[in-house]
Amino acid sequence: MPRVFREDETGDSVAYERMLWIGGCVVGLLFLSLVSGAWLLVKSERKAREDAMRKTDFLSNVSHEFKTPLTTICLCAELAQDDGMDPARRKKALQSIVFEANRLKGLVLQALDFSRLEKKARRFNIARCDIAEIARESSEPFIERFPEGGLMVAADSRVPALADADAVRQIIAVLLDNAAKYAAKGGPVEVSAGVSGDGRAVLSVADRGAGMAQDALRHVFERFWRGDDATTAETGGSGLGLAIARELALGMKGDLAVARRSGGGLVFTLTLPCAVMEAQ
Repeated sequence: MPRVFREDETGDSVAYERMLWIGGCVVGLLFLSLVSGAWLLVKSERKAREDAMRKTDFLSNVSHEFKTPLTTICLCAELAQDDGMDPARRKKALQSIVFEANRLKGLVLQALDFSRLEKKARRFNIARCDIAEIARESSEPFIERFPEGGLMVAADSRVPALADADAVRQIIAVLLDNAAKYAAKGGPVEVSAGVSGDGRAVLSVADRGAGMAQDALRHVFERFWRGDDATTAETGGSGLGLAIARELALGMKGDLAVARRSGGGLVFTLTLPCAVMEAQ
């Protein structure tokens, strides 16, 4: 004989099933929270470990970079103290001291720049400037580092931009230093300036070097990142130059991008607000 449920029993059954359903949802949400929390912890720990490794590599690279010029300076200074040293050799030793001292100064300034950018403490003096003229002036000191005719500057016309002139010079110096290290033997390095179709001031440094794989291009502006090929190992470096250059570009409301060139090589493109367009 079928059992007949009373009204209060039916209500209790529905309430019990509802409680089970709510309880199951709560348990499910707790489980998902635990899983997602654990995943976030693992991801955070992995990122912290990667950052720590990069910083360790950075300190190792910087220490090595500091040690190299210091060793040369000490050696040349000892040689120059020899009273019987040939004047020509003494002059060459003194030139080496000056060169390595300037190189060491550059490394120190680069580390300081990195620190200021990390703390968002870098101040930009934004004003109207001609980046074509800056490109011509900034390229001159690098001519000797390229084979004869290996550095071509096509920036004859004016290209007015709203930017920090010193920051633009620093970016150009980083790009030309990289080109001299990695691409000078591949063909002429071309520096050009102009105005883009969307009204932005543009400065580019294009080379015919070995280039870089597409996957590696994603890491070019990462701090502490350095390519691990034989060329990079021989030239050294702190892995900060391009990272600082892009931060400087972003700080001026611009950008710095890199792309592979058809036929080989890379092109770095700095874009900045155009003074003419801003004035309108």
